[in-house]
Amino acid sequence: MIEGDQLIQKDVRRKFDRCAEDFINYDFFHAHCRENLFERLELIKVQPEIILNLGSAVGSGSEYFIENYNDCNIINLDLSNCMLKKSVAINNKNIQHVQAFAEFQPLLNSSVDLIFANLLMPWINNLSFFLHEIKRVLKKDGLFIFTSLGPDSLNNLKMAWSTVDDNNHVNNFIDMHIIGDQLLNAGLEDPVLDNERLTINYKNINSLIDDLTNTGARNSLSNRGNHLRGKNKFTKFKENLSAMKVDGLINVELEIIYGHAWGADSQMNPNEFHFDASKITKR
Repeated sequence: MIEGDQLIQKDVRRKFDRCAEDFINYDFFHAHCRENLFERLELIKVQPEIILNLGSAVGSGSEYFIENYNDCNIINLDLSNCMLKKSVAINNKNIQHVQAFAEFQPLLNSSVDLIFANLLMPWINNLSFFLHEIKRVLKKDGLFIFTSLGPDSLNNLKMAWSTVDDNNHVNNFIDMHIIGDQLLNAGLEDPVLDNERLTINYKNINSLIDDLTNTGARNSLSNRGNHLRGKNKFTKFKENLSAMKVDGLINVELEIIYGHAWGADSQMNPNEFHFDASKITKR
């Protein structure tokens, strides 16, 4: 997320809570990205014991981990408690469910072998802080693998809103090269990134809106404006988007970023120091 375009995390959580019941019926795009990450994992050939499924939603990736990594333990971490309750493998003894912010993970330092984050990063306000947290919990030689969206995503939606008002209605997604630089700045090693262009065709606007709503992807930006008086604006937005149809279809273009990087030895910041909290006494 670009500075100044902050997400209201309570609103993000509320939207994901609301769509948890039917999320699995609308997550075809998440599934596409997830399957491509699985293919990349097969080439890397890791054998993790502890896996953090970060931004796990209903835990769809958990079944793959159970099938492919013998005796692995999985932590499904998500902001939405309703999503965690809908987990597809909630009764598996090797899976724990944790409700928490991805930017403040309640995990020990150097405790995870594999961190898997599918389409989580567009919901992160502070990418630098988030990646330092990844570095903190990832073991040396552990793997962080992820997908995100690039700045060429949803441009027609941005254009359709641009003549309606001056508010932000679509996230400003971070460029692949900036993500690569931030991975290195966080102390992660050997980052590899590539991207894919995908176009999803919709016959009508309502189908597009349904997909966005039922995957929690409606606007949660702090500077989105007052939606209580936005009915006429939304009508104008839909008219603008309809005018962009090609051969009767609304073409939604997405830039998918795939990447991975490796954990390294923990190094304390020279401006930081550690102490034993048990030594703190009452006054």
